[in-house]
Amino acid sequence: MLRIVVQALYGLPPVVVGVVVYLALSKDGVLADLNWLFTIEGMILAQTLLIFPLILGVAWGALERVSEDKRDVFRVMNVKKSKRVLLEMYCARRGIVNAVLLGFGRAIAEVGAVLMVGGNIAGKTRVLTTSVVLETSVGEMDAALQLGGVLLILSLIVALCIQLLQRIHFFGRGHFGGDERDLGSFEPFNVKLENLCVEKDGAVILDSFSVELNQGEIIALMGESGSGKSTLLRKICGLEGNDSGVSRDVAYVAQQPTLVMDTVALELQLPFMVQDGLPNAGKRFAEICGLEKKEKQRTESLSGGEKQRLVFLRALAMNRKILILDEFTSELDGLSIEKIEQEVLDFKQRGGCVLFATHNVLQAERLATRTIFIHQGKEVDSDSEVAQQIKSGKWIG
Repeated sequence: MLRIVVQALYGLPPVVVGVVVYLALSKDGVLADLNWLFTIEGMILAQTLLIFPLILGVAWGALERVSEDKRDVFRVMNVKKSKRVLLEMYCARRGIVNAVLLGFGRAIAEVGAVLMVGGNIAGKTRVLTTSVVLETSVGEMDAALQLGGVLLILSLIVALCIQLLQRIHFFGRGHFGGDERDLGSFEPFNVKLENLCVEKDGAVILDSFSVELNQGEIIALMGESGSGKSTLLRKICGLEGNDSGVSRDVAYVAQQPTLVMDTVALELQLPFMVQDGLPNAGKRFAEICGLEKKEKQRTESLSGGEKQRLVFLRALAMNRKILILDEFTSELDGLSIEKIEQEVLDFKQRGGCVLFATHNVLQAERLATRTIFIHQGKEVDSDSEVAQQIKSGKWIG
């Protein structure tokens, strides 16, 4: 209902706002004690009421267009609420800037409300728009055009300044951090997740699935497409329904790589910015996959394989004891796969646990200390017909 009301107020007539504010500020009005009638403060109040619904509605729409995938990144990183709001505004900043510019454009060009509330007092409450009206009414067209030109120039200057403001890196530098990586061992742990269930639109996607995650273990999750692999991984990460209880210990790489910052350097700084105690070791992580010369490259211009590598490195930089990976090398060449798989093995040696979903039988054989087979949302025995077909490579998705 609030959204409907806000959208309805987009076309709020300035003269209506002027009448309402005039009555409120007049000697018998509810705001009479402020003595704001025929003052700049009263004009500001009228302008604020006029443009606020427009700015709120357009900015609201921009925030809604921040993809759910980006919100999932913030959820898995356990970003504090205050920082998460700022990050979502960062992702939606172009839309928010457009909202501000629309509001400013309406305010600077408005005549009716400020004329009624301000009284058009020379040297006090007369503004450019009311001056244009006044000069036109007395036939001084040259003066009116000159004042209109000044108004246009001011609008262009403000628009330019706001556009330049977008280029400032509010969340960090555009360079890799030079700290050393934290390669310390993880404390022993054992996590048992039981009866994990997910239902969507009346269909059971995950049916009472149980899984155990142990220190120093790499687990391959295999099944045909649509068997529930990705849903299981998302459930463990706390992205499907209730939190599984281990989300603060998990770093997650989704099947479709999702980047949230503008440059490669800022993307690798994100873990350092949202989690206390992490070293700012972006350069060291970039060197793993040959991204050290791309620190200022915009993430939107990266290839699919580069995005996948960057997302993996961002997850690794979180230094969580459990890595959840969903088809994490599906778009990579052989050399890149080898480097990333070595990082997975090194992570295991540090005492971490890796759970990865894959259709690649050879990759599972190279990395996994244990393999779980899933079919129609349920775990199936490794000797079952489904598991045998998967292991033989007959079902590859």
